[in-house]
Amino acid sequence: MANSAAKDKFIKEQLDARGLPDTDANRKMLGKQYDKIYLGGDPKDWRTYFKQQFPQLSGMLDGGAGESEARQIFGDLIDLFIDVAQNPDAYDFVSTAGQAAFKAKVDATKYAQQTTQKRAEWDALKSVEKQDRLKLKASELRAQYAGLGLTTTEIDNLSLQALRDGRGDFELKYLAFGKLADRTGGVRETKEGMDLVATLKAYDYDFTDDMIESALTGATVNGVPQSSELLINKARFGAKQKYGAFAEQFDQGFTVNDVFEPYQTFAARLLEKPISDISLKKDMYRLALEHKNEDGSAMSITDWSRKLKTNKEYEWRYTNNANQLMSSVASTLERAFGLIR
Repeated sequence: MANSAAKDKFIKEQLDARGLPDTDANRKMLGKQYDKIYLGGDPKDWRTYFKQQFPQLSGMLDGGAGESEARQIFGDLIDLFIDVAQNPDAYDFVSTAGQAAFKAKVDATKYAQQTTQKRAEWDALKSVEKQDRLKLKASELRAQYAGLGLTTTEIDNLSLQALRDGRGDFELKYLAFGKLADRTGGVRETKEGMDLVATLKAYDYDFTDDMIESALTGATVNGVPQSSELLINKARFGAKQKYGAFAEQFDQGFTVNDVFEPYQTFAARLLEKPISDISLKKDMYRLALEHKNEDGSAMSITDWSRKLKTNKEYEWRYTNNANQLMSSVASTLERAFGLIR
């Protein structure tokens, strides 16, 4: 999220320093420069500069294990970013000369030099050997990230970064999931994402996109890492709390949808409604699972039928089967009293 106060401060300082009139056009121009330099982040935070240099790896900066690993991988490059954040007046990101000077400092870091060396070693390989290595690596990555639905071009790009730049598995994971960032739905639209979402919904569990992304990418939510197993366990525990009569079934692997299905099907048939109308989102139907008898058992279908027929909220009396039943009862009574023969 953009730091509007810091951005305004930057614009005002630049207007004064350059002697520019305070016009909308100049503010817009300086605002674009700020965005280019800081990506809308806080200029006093070294993470802002890391994200500028490595936008696809920005998910590493989670305040937890990912960030710790980033420090191990990028080492003195992060030290440079920290110095920039602590001593902003020593750096010029506006002029061409200032940008070139900063690039020279980046290129002088151990991380950059190691990357340059790896690239030189890669460039020295014969074309045939490069193709063989790329083909093998692409096969590995395609299997490793099969559920992401990455294109051939994206897999080839990851393979090249792994072999040419020496990207390790940790970096590749963020790069792979980063390729989904611009897609509608992001990681939720991957096979793993859709499977996890479907399971959590089956447990009637409330979740956020951040939780799904964390479980699939290793990023954290409020500083806490998630996992698919952890989310499913949370969903199962939540179901046991809400629908205690079915706790044993949940422990056996049944979902909320599984135990609701008999009640849902029966209600749809009795009330003559589409099965999609009988939803746990409606309190009147969720009662079937929330009810718990004194002995701890769940509501029986017989009791459920009685509730559906006697509670006016369900409007069973307006159905065809209710009218037929009433007609049948009336006929029986008439015969009993000799009113019809």
